[in-house]
Amino acid sequence: MVQISKLTFKYEDSQENALENINLNVEKGDFLGIIGESGAGKTTLCSAINALIPHHFKGDYYGSVKVNGKDTFEIEPGMLALTVGSVFQDIDSQMLSTFVEDELLFGLENFGIPKDQIEERIASALKEIGIEDLRYREISSLSGGQKQKVAIASIIALEPEILVLDEPTGELDPASSRQIFQLLEKLNREKGMTIIVVEQKIMLLCEFARKLAVMEKGKLAAYGSVREVLQNAEKLEEKGVNIPRVVTLSRKLRHDGLIPAELAEEECLALNSDEAANLVKKICAKIGFDNSEKEADEFVKKQLVQNDAEKIIEFKDVNFSYKNDANIRDINVDIKKGDFVAIIGSNGAGKSTFSKLCNGLLKPSSGDILVDGKNTKKVKTSALAKQIAFLFQNPDRQICCSTVEEEIAFSLKNIGISAEETEKRVKATLEEFGFDGKAEPFSLSRGQRQRLCLACLIAVRSDILILDEPTTGLDYKECMELMEKIRELNEEGTTVLMVCHDMEVVLDYATRVLVMTGGRLIADGPTRWILGDDELLSQARLLQPQISETSTKLGKEFHDIFSVQEMIEKITGKKEEA
Repeated sequence: MVQISKLTFKYEDSQENALENINLNVEKGDFLGIIGESGAGKTTLCSAINALIPHHFKGDYYGSVKVNGKDTFEIEPGMLALTVGSVFQDIDSQMLSTFVEDELLFGLENFGIPKDQIEERIASALKEIGIEDLRYREISSLSGGQKQKVAIASIIALEPEILVLDEPTGELDPASSRQIFQLLEKLNREKGMTIIVVEQKIMLLCEFARKLAVMEKGKLAAYGSVREVLQNAEKLEEKGVNIPRVVTLSRKLRHDGLIPAELAEEECLALNSDEAANLVKKICAKIGFDNSEKEADEFVKKQLVQNDAEKIIEFKDVNFSYKNDANIRDINVDIKKGDFVAIIGSNGAGKSTFSKLCNGLLKPSSGDILVDGKNTKKVKTSALAKQIAFLFQNPDRQICCSTVEEEIAFSLKNIGISAEETEKRVKATLEEFGFDGKAEPFSLSRGQRQRLCLACLIAVRSDILILDEPTTGLDYKECMELMEKIRELNEEGTTVLMVCHDMEVVLDYATRVLVMTGGRLIADGPTRWILGDDELLSQARLLQPQISETSTKLGKEFHDIFSVQEMIEKITGKKEEA
């Protein structure tokens, strides 16, 4: 279906090749996942397959890309669209209509789909994605995740032979992400649709894709079956790939000599929690596992200790509605100084609305919100901004200056910092983050722009930091760099509230979790209590972290197991020395 031969491409005004000598064949009916760190060339490769390169994005082009035997150099993207359906990373740029139904109708009518087929295709696509209830909604009223589902539905309705998706689950909750991949698998299996998907959530690729391509600095660094590629997990980590924790567990079990020699090679590398649970069961049977219940580990006990600090944010009987559609219902919760709180839930659960209520961007329809004792109804948002820093999900909505140093200075001037102090803080922030102050912000990668926005907030030195999906669109290295910086701020006393869909990030960094669904707060507790409750997470359309999910499948004797090392210690009965 896709034959790429010696493809090299360099964008206009760029000094380096975005793609370099790519050779790749995608067979009819393949399900290919593409991974790699930011700037590796993943999106550029997609643009070459759907003919946006060279027809829309200009530059130096060598080699060839053939789709169904036709050279894309000779075919305009519009002529290829019924063969190659594309879902782009920037969903807002793909939205062309005011209402959801019109968005699906637009493509069907433009490509001349017979009128007697249109209603069936629209209804079917909406049902497949699970968004029938959004059919008559205004697109501007949808969350980022809901828009993403609409974009996918509008392409699926066209029934292309090849589906190319660039980060299709970036803004989706875990259950919705899996739902999308289950749909892709169904289209691949039942309709023979060829799937090519760029995805940072490698756990999904391990579960659903059959082949994996790893990009590094514009080159194809690895290609093969998922299991073949992940045999070299250590090298992949060096290339910025987030290795699934069950793969890390498999490697550790092998390193420690715990895997029975008689197991077949494919059984020794677990790609998902089911395979990991089966591997652990076989090891336990071989070594004679002691399944006596052990006392909860020290980390869990530690999380039971309540934060006795003063309240810094208080919600009292808070309700909020958008155009008479209730979005926040009866919220009563306190945030303490120094907390690191993760707010989790499905798309549309009210998480972003909750965070915007905290800093006064939205005012409650009823009830009261107090920030350090001040009622947000009576305080200007600009005054609250001196105490509360807010990092939006899309960094591009926060950037408004021509250079990096101007951007940092802008944040400081807005809250009345003197020119002399502003100059000192800008210089210190540039040194801390390693930015070129003269660089143009939009010349930076998505991850770097996210770091720039965080740098601006850090320079302000606010008491409270609110983050709305801070890791969306970041590769593994960028995610870790960003989260470590946020952890440092928290350890220095900054109160952190973080809306997040990545349960592994929540597990690693948050000490307390709020769970929302349908605009209500349904749970509030220590991170491990919440993430270990499979029924609660299922109710909120969330999934357990991978090792926790594995321990749940192993039974109650493996309760409170959340990390690779804890799993090893449980199996062997030995604590690793500090």
